[in-house]
Amino acid sequence: MKIVDASTPEAMANRPRFHSALRETSPVARSADGEYYLVAGFENVKAVLENHEHFSKSWGSQLAPMEHLIALNQDPPAFNEFKRLYNAYMSPAGVKRWARDCERIANEVIDGFEGSGSGDLQELFGKPVPAKVTARALGFPEDRVDTYRRWTDTFLDAIIRAPDVQKRVMDEIYAFFDEQFDFKRQQLRDAGIESPNREHVGTVIDDSLTSVLLTATYHGRYLTNEELRRTVRGFFIGGVDTTGALMLNTLQHLLARPHLWEQVKESPDLVENAIEETLRIDPPAIGMFRGATRDVEMAGEVIPQNSRVLFSVLSANRDPDMFEDPDEFRLDRRDGKRHIAFGTGAHFCPGAWTARMEAAIALRIFIRRLPKLRLVGPVEYFPTINFLIVRRFPAAWD
Repeated sequence: MKIVDASTPEAMANRPRFHSALRETSPVARSADGEYYLVAGFENVKAVLENHEHFSKSWGSQLAPMEHLIALNQDPPAFNEFKRLYNAYMSPAGVKRWARDCERIANEVIDGFEGSGSGDLQELFGKPVPAKVTARALGFPEDRVDTYRRWTDTFLDAIIRAPDVQKRVMDEIYAFFDEQFDFKRQQLRDAGIESPNREHVGTVIDDSLTSVLLTATYHGRYLTNEELRRTVRGFFIGGVDTTGALMLNTLQHLLARPHLWEQVKESPDLVENAIEETLRIDPPAIGMFRGATRDVEMAGEVIPQNSRVLFSVLSANRDPDMFEDPDEFRLDRRDGKRHIAFGTGAHFCPGAWTARMEAAIALRIFIRRLPKLRLVGPVEYFPTINFLIVRRFPAAWD
């Protein structure tokens, strides 16, 4: 079996080339440090995501196994019952409740920097907007952007590089979550409510995903703090960091091709096409982990039982067996919606519709308010193996 190192400067400098090489020459490989296996290619990745008898999420989707069988860390059929707690609330229709808040926040943020004429759009927009919108969706304070981004950036950076650092920042995040849970519970107690239910969401406590989870019952009981933490973390990390990456990754692809930026400005209905094509060609989550429940033969190799397995979404979304001209960014693509940037099967990302909505709102506001927007330097990314998160986005709009 081939040994590969996704952390080398060469691999990090051109992630698509590295992951495409995996798909073409070694679709099952072992990491240089021996900590995990990599799986590449559309059909192979799809198998990891959908074959729960062979590849389990019961220990989570990080390199370090954690929170066994808690909340999101379950496989079907048990997981199917758990996700009913939030599915309707986070549906395409459900997330529209935050559309006006997203527009308000995006416009307020642009009000603060529009007059400067140039700057780092990651710091000015990509950092605060998704953090504030996520805070609104979860019922958290909107004025702690720097803290939220420090937590999520560190969490994502440490997934493979330093699991011990990831655990420390998780403890900080969870302590904050517990404070928020206690605050909402106290509001209910102050109102004399001992057995809360959905009718108290938006009346006694705020209309947020956290409130929905706090008042939901599962197997005839309320969720434990462990279950609440794990569920809210999934939406928190994805909402703060990867949604912002989707916004700016899409913008980068358009601004790097001025003719496409002009085309989208002239026909804003193409915004959704641009978002889907960005999700395909540069997914914010390049890959996540599963655990092998047994020895699994794949692509002529054997993944040993109990191994951690990193599935490469990037290699799957650029697989020429599935996509015509897979390395080309095209707004007229007809096969683009086959992409699996949000996963597939039972664990399809529950924040997918929020991310798409926020990115579309942000892009339409950029078109309207900053039509002269352009890149003035190379976009830089955090050196993370399995995420494509913008670190610096130099732009001008004067």
